[in-house]
Amino acid sequence: MLRAIIGTAAVLAGFGVLERSVDASTGYAGSCTATQAYALFQRGETVPVRAEPMLHAAVIGALSGNAGTGELARSQVTIMGSQSGWARIALNTAQGYAADSAAPQSFGWVPADLLTVDARVDGTITAYDRPDLLGSTIATVEGDDMKFRVLGCRGTKLQVVNAHLGHVWIDKWCAREDGCRG
Repeated sequence: MLRAIIGTAAVLAGFGVLERSVDASTGYAGSCTATQAYALFQRGETVPVRAEPMLHAAVIGALSGNAGTGELARSQVTIMGSQSGWARIALNTAQGYAADSAAPQSFGWVPADLLTVDARVDGTITAYDRPDLLGSTIATVEGDDMKFRVLGCRGTKLQVVNAHLGHVWIDKWCAREDGCRG
């Protein structure tokens, strides 16, 4: 009986350690629901899109921002997954994407922290300390215009960071230039 209790406690502790050790930055590619985000650029700046989530991977193209008002340009992308601080993006829908090779690629990788979303949405954004069922609500945001830097994604949650909330997981965000409020 005592062995069974100790064994059960050890298994549960192991699940707790495993659950805490995997986050969006180390998850598998394709580990989240497709979601919109945007990259902000200085005018004339480009970001290389890579074939793999590594700095030394082959460059398959580049993102550049669309002309707009002000100093910054933006390029809307669809995030399909994240791994090791990189975001996997769909290239067929990426605004401002130019391929380097004749062989078209469906997906590419950019540093996740180059991507941004914001809180201009209808309703309440809930911020969690973890992306799963064991995550606790740590804050809510409603009617604010704060921006978040993307760190990764898992399932339907986005891992973000900003000066106000720090490093959190959010359940709702906006990636449109004119906002997402009705």
